[in-house]
Amino acid sequence: MLLRLFYYLIAAPLLFLLRLFFWPFKRLLRLSGWIVRKMGTHRRFRRADFDDMDGWEFEEYIAELLMRNGFTHVEVTRGSGDQGVDILAQRDGVSYAVQCKHYTSKISNKAVQEAYAGAKFYGCEVPVVITNSYFFPSALELGDEIGVKLWDRDELGQLIRKAGSRKKWS
Repeated sequence: MLLRLFYYLIAAPLLFLLRLFFWPFKRLLRLSGWIVRKMGTHRRFRRADFDDMDGWEFEEYIAELLMRNGFTHVEVTRGSGDQGVDILAQRDGVSYAVQCKHYTSKISNKAVQEAYAGAKFYGCEVPVVITNSYFFPSALELGDEIGVKLWDRDELGQLIRKAGSRKKWS
């Protein structure tokens, strides 16, 4: 009886006041932790130096980049025998066959031809070549003529900025 009286008169009100006092701090810590986690992911993704990656890492990076830009069913194909296509993806009901080229020099017609043939092989509607470099003028001309989208370093930067500005993170 005395213990119950102590609890109702002293301990419970004291615990309630402590809980009221520390509640804003608890919420503030949760919010700051959430912001740090989200900004850490955002910063890690945006600052990824794709020039220092190897070919496999670059393909995985591009796959993640496509997912963050609204592509679905993103799948990295097997390394050898992929028929010139590194990533298969869909967006708004349109299928994409993506050829990733991680080069220090400009990209030639060969990559454009591989992406076109690979898209036909996989039954995709849009062939794409994406690179951390740029394309030779002849490759740009060929891509324009046969309908292969060519995303160079500048377009890659735009995709990264779009992915970084998205609110929803995977």
